[in-house]
Amino acid sequence: MIEERRGAAGETCVLLIGHGSRLPHNKEMVDMHAGMLRGKGYRVHTAYNEMTEPSIEDAMASIVGGGAEEVVALPLFVASGRHTTQDIPMKLGIPEGYGSFVSSKYGRDVMVHYKGPFGDDPGVTQVLLQKLAAAGVSDGTGVLIVAHGSPMGHNEALVNRTADRLADAGIRNVYVGFNEYNEPTIEESYEKMTAAGFDRVIVLPMFLASGAHIAEEIPEKLGIPPGANGGVVERGGRRIEVVYAEPLGLNPGMNDILVKKIGGVGPPQL
Repeated sequence: MIEERRGAAGETCVLLIGHGSRLPHNKEMVDMHAGMLRGKGYRVHTAYNEMTEPSIEDAMASIVGGGAEEVVALPLFVASGRHTTQDIPMKLGIPEGYGSFVSSKYGRDVMVHYKGPFGDDPGVTQVLLQKLAAAGVSDGTGVLIVAHGSPMGHNEALVNRTADRLADAGIRNVYVGFNEYNEPTIEESYEKMTAAGFDRVIVLPMFLASGAHIAEEIPEKLGIPPGANGGVVERGGRRIEVVYAEPLGLNPGMNDILVKKIGGVGPPQL
């Protein structure tokens, strides 16, 4: 494994920030993208908002203590929410929201360029289109985008925009379903798709990594085995083939979105 390197004096470090989980999947996803960025010449540290080490505070102390003058902080989250707009900025030592700010929390001034979640980037639509092409989408296939949901509404709006973008790209029969908080629920949209007569459904999770929602709760709602990538289910007296795609974060194409977010701030040091 490529080790994190303390920032040399005057250089810019990239800080990838994951949600954190008691399960290993979120860390594996963050580590994958960190390794890819290091391979492109970036100085990368990783941190987590909760449950996983290192914490954001520990990572920032290491970066600032190593002499770096700028930090590009990238939250690996699908959509905005309390964690990205409030919790993480507080731990970085900057105001709420996104932008470039000076943080003095870790012993000296350091410029922090805090970027927003990448779920709304057009590149996400391209990744989903690739997944659909690989799964053999056709005009007679139902497409179900499944998402976590949030009481703040950001996740719901993002998922609906993504569905519209897929439709604009020529994908027919796109439905959305939320695991909790928002409507329609996964069960409601799945029932509509059954009633519409689809014999094949491709399910696209708007999640970055696997976990209890992806591996257990959503498969149960779809009628496929836990941890499976699909299966054949009996619904409405018919057999329906379900194709269950991998979470977004595991696609290497998502790394290009991170590079775009880093932009011209702190070019790669090769």
